[in-house]
Amino acid sequence: MKKSLLTILTLLLSATSLLADSVDVRLLRSVSLGETPRQVVASADGQRIYVLTTTGQVQLYSADGQIQGRFEVGPEVTGITPQGAERLILQSAERQEMTLLALQPVVSLKTAGAPSLGAPDAPVEMVIFDDFECPYCAKAVPLLKQVLEAYPGKVKLVFKNFPLKMHKNARAAAAAALAAERQGKFWPLHDLLFENYNKLNSQKIRELAEQAGLDLARFDQDRNDPALQQVINADMQEGKKVGVRGTPTVFINGRRLQNRSMAGFKQMIDAELARQQTAKKQTTRG
Repeated sequence: MKKSLLTILTLLLSATSLLADSVDVRLLRSVSLGETPRQVVASADGQRIYVLTTTGQVQLYSADGQIQGRFEVGPEVTGITPQGAERLILQSAERQEMTLLALQPVVSLKTAGAPSLGAPDAPVEMVIFDDFECPYCAKAVPLLKQVLEAYPGKVKLVFKNFPLKMHKNARAAAAAALAAERQGKFWPLHDLLFENYNKLNSQKIRELAEQAGLDLARFDQDRNDPALQQVINADMQEGKKVGVRGTPTVFINGRRLQNRSMAGFKQMIDAELARQQTAKKQTTRG
């Protein structure tokens, strides 16, 4: 028995040695935490990293090391365990207890100059990261219009481009939509592109531009402008920074929407309006 165990141990050590010898290591990113870490853990899906510091602060990072937020839990917390994507378990050896937290990071998005629908000064800003060849994005278009109609003057929709690599015409469609914006026709072309999301190619996009009433000579020139690619790249970089991995992804006043049904939109928008109303009352009293 001892000989068998020794043989197994020898094989395991040999396998470990072979594996280590075959691993290429490269630095992806170094992140300055500003505090001494007590524990670093990743969510089960690998999309979020949690850092517990010795002073009792939890820092949230995206998978590529971008800070998403931080909050205090107290120095008595000795361990953290992610549960799903939006929950965190705190352990305290001193108190001999555990605490379950629901997390909802609030991100800051740059929306100035981006295509938008609704009242410019609406109290609720709904930002969508979209791909013109995405079937789920196309399906969401009538729902988004329904949301805007249900909250006149209270909700503004802001469009951000997030063309996925798997969709070969999505980036060209994104540039076309931005070119249409220069003629005040972003939303008409937006709707036509999504109505034809599974038929897009360069010629089809041009036909849809003509159907939207665009000056085609100007459109052809504008959609090849490198500046539009810079806008698309900036949208994608911002999306990745706040954890966007697929489309459509929606943020409502910086909070990520999980339930993309009318009920889900309504619940989150009503909560935002109520939150602002409460804050206004507190300011008035103060």
